[in-house]
Amino acid sequence: MKTHFFRPREVPELQIWAEVFIFTALALGLPVLFNTADPFWTQGGFSWPVLGPLLVALRYGFSKGFISILSLLIGQLLLVETDILTPQSDFNINAILGYVIVIMVTGEFRDVWDRTNQRQTIQLEYVTERLEVFTRQYHLISSSHDRLEQVLAGHTLSLRESLQAVRESIGQLEERCLDKAAQSILNLFVEYGTLEKAGIYKVENNIIVDPPLAAIGKMNTVSMSDPLVSAMFAENELVSVKDVKASLGVSQYHIAIPITDISDTVYGVILVEKVQFFALKNTTLTLLAVMAGHIGDLLRHEITNPVMQANEAPYFIKQVKRANKEAKRYKIPSHLLKITATNINPESRQLMKYLSEARRGLDIYLYNNEKQTLLLLMPLADELEKTGFIARLNSWSKGRTGKNLTDLGIVIEQQIALPINNDDLKRLVAFHD
Repeated sequence: MKTHFFRPREVPELQIWAEVFIFTALALGLPVLFNTADPFWTQGGFSWPVLGPLLVALRYGFSKGFISILSLLIGQLLLVETDILTPQSDFNINAILGYVIVIMVTGEFRDVWDRTNQRQTIQLEYVTERLEVFTRQYHLISSSHDRLEQVLAGHTLSLRESLQAVRESIGQLEERCLDKAAQSILNLFVEYGTLEKAGIYKVENNIIVDPPLAAIGKMNTVSMSDPLVSAMFAENELVSVKDVKASLGVSQYHIAIPITDISDTVYGVILVEKVQFFALKNTTLTLLAVMAGHIGDLLRHEITNPVMQANEAPYFIKQVKRANKEAKRYKIPSHLLKITATNINPESRQLMKYLSEARRGLDIYLYNNEKQTLLLLMPLADELEKTGFIARLNSWSKGRTGKNLTDLGIVIEQQIALPINNDDLKRLVAFHD
């Protein structure tokens, strides 16, 4: 139940004046009724009638208290002057002046307290409002963060995982051409790039062919003059709204991803009109760019067998060039090894067979069975992973044959960390000879 007693600022003005009149009237009338001989209470040590104006001053401040004490004094004088009262004692002027001063000080104290209270109330309301805003924003961010953690917990943005998924998805297609593979490709990008509105288009002579081959959401008409599209064709690489080269105008896209082969021919493009905000991180953009490059190679070349024979060397060289390009552009480590069996015997053949069986998911081999020579491309492998791979070979050899690689006549002739310059890259063509 609400009461106005503890909130005087909310009391209606009429009620305030009514209370002033009632307290003043009680202070004037009660002494007359109960102490007719000394209605001013000058003989009792304390003038109790002043208690009424004192309560008014404490509740409503200086002005109302001052009016109340003046009204009380005037009322008492009128009662005396009209002979209604015949008190045995006269007014004590000093006491009366003292009571007036007490009432004034009391009223002023109340006014100062009220102003301080109002100021603190306003500050409290402001702090409370800011706290509510902060709390709402905190819960919004917290829920978004929880959702992001759930998404990332169920799907780690792993480059190795995404490339393996690309190989599996493309390898299962009956017809490996962009028109037939469009929906499968777009599904991969939606999964790993958290795209919300995107389309995959065919490109002919550097012109995007509308409508899209596959789309998530309704795509707008493609404009070749869009700054993001122009920047993509100029660079032949992924361009996002974060890139300086795409900031020359307002684009309707967030990301433009070209699908190219190793010769940098653009024959497809993925245009993204809407993407979740956290997908514009550099790690995610790199993942999408590398995925597009590998998809381009897989669609342009029928060979997907990761263990190749000598006659498949041209495709192996293309894969080396792709890894070299990614090492230069995106700082993705890769290694190239040349392993040769100087003494061809059952044990060396057994080791070469083990190499094929123990191949890592993304590794690509070029194997010459007659010469017992193996070229091994290790994408996404840093120096530590390469060293660990060689150590595992030695451990396996020791465990199975009792000999290390040197004893078996197995020599690692080349250990090349990508990227390398173009001249060294050209000499790789002769590796399989």
